[in-house]
Amino acid sequence: MNKEFINFMRNRVSQPALNAPAPTESEWELILSAASRAADHGNLKPWRFCVFEGEGRSKLGQIYWHHALSEVESMPDSKKESFVKKAYRAPAVLLIYASIQDHPKVPAIEQVMAVSAAAQQVLLGLNALGYGGMWRSGPACFTQKTKELLSLKDNDQIVGLIYVGTPSEKPAFIPEVELANHLTWVRD
Repeated sequence: MNKEFINFMRNRVSQPALNAPAPTESEWELILSAASRAADHGNLKPWRFCVFEGEGRSKLGQIYWHHALSEVESMPDSKKESFVKKAYRAPAVLLIYASIQDHPKVPAIEQVMAVSAAAQQVLLGLNALGYGGMWRSGPACFTQKTKELLSLKDNDQIVGLIYVGTPSEKPAFIPEVELANHLTWVRD
């Protein structure tokens, strides 16, 4: 039994304070190939990954800005920079989305769940290589305008953005979950 791996899983936490460096291209490929082993009913492999680095992050910043404009009618242009900077909270941002296929036995929700499982695998892989990650989403991820700005198809569903880099702070202590509050046994 490999209790070390279980402890590794237990100690993974989100890291909101991230600096350079981010994973190299070969490290990304290692992490994402491992994430592509997530549970996947029908073996549809619905996960799609897009890494934004450097000035490529400005494309994500535009999404935050366009979402702000859609929420507040009188948003002054002077606020644009603060919204665009949100995409620069880490040296890399991984967009994870589901390319949903029509399938007689695998509904869309199961395909999104498979992509969510892959996203969790990404977080574990980042941690294994000494990087940190913060999975974010929010209303800006789920609009038609966002799909248009990212050139996504109608059948694509964003699952999240994982902000990635090297942790700049010691991780916050996360208290243990009181498992008894979340577990039911059904026997005989």
